[in-house]
Amino acid sequence: MSQTKLDVSLEEYEIGLSGAIPEIEAWSEPAMDRGILEFISLFCGMVFKYGGRIVHGAHPAFTPIVLRQARLQAADRSRKPVTLVMSDLWAKDRNVEELESFKDVAELVITRKIGDSDVSDPDTRNCSLAAMRRVLIDSQNLMVAVGGISHNGDGFVAGVGEEMELAGIRGIPRFLIGGLGGFAGELAKQLAPSSLRNSLSDEANFELFKTNDVAASVNIVFNHLAESRALEQSAIQPIKWNPELRVILDHRDGTIHNEATQYILQAVAI
Repeated sequence: MSQTKLDVSLEEYEIGLSGAIPEIEAWSEPAMDRGILEFISLFCGMVFKYGGRIVHGAHPAFTPIVLRQARLQAADRSRKPVTLVMSDLWAKDRNVEELESFKDVAELVITRKIGDSDVSDPDTRNCSLAAMRRVLIDSQNLMVAVGGISHNGDGFVAGVGEEMELAGIRGIPRFLIGGLGGFAGELAKQLAPSSLRNSLSDEANFELFKTNDVAASVNIVFNHLAESRALEQSAIQPIKWNPELRVILDHRDGTIHNEATQYILQAVAI
């Protein structure tokens, strides 16, 4: 990618960033987290630089990087460049100062806790995160998944898997960065490129499935975002988050999409 600014606009994209640092016992190399975090930093920087937005589920390892790149590249926009969606299962225990620190570059949507227990209880955790993810998916029109925790045997749902599935049901184009490991790498062994609906060639998708070259992965996705009119058309989502009304709205007829809106507890810094 050139160091000079290209004649490119990503303003039509609200890109859902799905992932996490995998559990350490699943690492295939000593510093597997480094490649994932480098991807997050480089990719988000390019998205913000060229007018796109990032939508993210407030994962603690990714969020500081997303916010830092937003401040570097997109702090002066009329609409904040980031939407963070967080379940109240976690938000209720965050201090006010920390949540306030997001407000300069991020809209913060807090979703309802579902269940009577805490984060250690699989039912409460899984149901609360499923509710959060319904709002998360309806706030984006494209998804990029990288890393991810498998949660083998602990009763917790793998977030990358659930988010990829929900986005697929909605018809959202998806990019799977499997070569950097984690649950995304497991999915790359199961999914056919055509199922992702991202209009990339099979060859390019397979490269994303297997390469651990961070710059190459970012290049493939960024260049496709910049050049593909087919992707631009397939990313149009009529049902989406409306920050002014603070609801999920069907923009075809103006009706509120209650299926996801019911889970929104609070919208902050809109």
